[in-house]
Amino acid sequence: MNTDISNSAFVYCVNMLRLLLKMQLITAEEHERILQISTAHYGTEKIYV
Repeated sequence: MNTDISNSAFVYCVNMLRLLLKMQLITAEEHERILQISTAHYGTEKIYV
C-alpha cells in the first residue's frame, strides 16, 4: 500500500513538473534537477518519461 501511494505521488510530481516546463515557469535544467531529487525521495528505480 505504501508503495502505491509513493508511486502515485511520484507520478503526480512528474506531471506537475511537465506542466511547469510547458508553461515555461521552470527551465529544462531545473526540471532535470527536481526530477532527480524526486526520484531519490520516492525511491524510484525506473523512470519512463
